[in-house]
Amino acid sequence: MAFSAGKSSGKALLELAKTGEVTFVNTATGLVSSIPFLDGLNLKGAIEAAKIDPRFKAFEVVRPSGIIRVGAGQLAKLGRAKLKSGDVIRMVKLASK
Repeated sequence: MAFSAGKSSGKALLELAKTGEVTFVNTATGLVSSIPFLDGLNLKGAIEAAKIDPRFKAFEVVRPSGIIRVGAGQLAKLGRAKLKSGDVIRMVKLASK
């Protein structure tokens, strides 16, 4: 599934959340895509499963309880953090070519 969300606030992004899915939002293009949620799925695994451009170096996991920011230097450590069904992941920083 893919459609455009443009530049959305955290609250607006939560409206994209769907139970049983992890949703990715590309802030540069507004493209929204989802992958099925699997028990034990972590951020790094979700990024790989969704075939996200590896040049993205910063992500925000948007949840009703708040936003978890994960930068390039933190991905190795925090990339293993477990995701929840319905998480929305905003891709916020694309490394230069």
